[in-house]
Amino acid sequence: MQVIKEKVRKRILESAEREFKKMGFEKSSMRTIASNADMTVGNLYRYYKNKKDLFGAIINGLVVELEKLIANIPEDSKSRLPYMLSNFKELQQNYLSEWLILFGGNSGTKYKKIADEIHQKFKESLVDVLQNGGRRSELAEPITSSIIFGMNSVLQSQKNNKETSELVDDFLDYMIVDFSHSVA
Repeated sequence: MQVIKEKVRKRILESAEREFKKMGFEKSSMRTIASNADMTVGNLYRYYKNKKDLFGAIINGLVVELEKLIANIPEDSKSRLPYMLSNFKELQQNYLSEWLILFGGNSGTKYKKIADEIHQKFKESLVDVLQNGGRRSELAEPITSSIIFGMNSVLQSQKNNKETSELVDDFLDYMIVDFSHSVA
């Protein structure tokens, strides 16, 4: 009986991942998730008490890692940006789907706070780099948004996870090289 429940739970999570990636949290429907998991909505609620619970079940592993990333941001301003970019690379490789879900449609969830905090910490790191490189710190916000949006664009546009990972690596390596020259 337990094996059947785990198979059903897996179907639910796969269906929910597709729905959250496609529609974001607010526009996703438990009815659609249930239908795509070949079950009734009532049965879905036996596994997850609501949409927020289901959303959390999918992205919780990434959230834990993002919290660790924030807790361990180096004090040294020259180390912060490379630290964040290299961790972004690792996280997108290990949590590709979850990354897209969190950064692509978290409005209406408690997880918006962690996404906003990552954005803010990343922006602060860029301000340091820009100032140390004699560049205008006002560029930090649009650059931060561009990098996060750029990663999401690459992640969404690719079908093959290996190719996607390589493209994001190339994108972030380019950003690391560009900004490491700014600090020098």
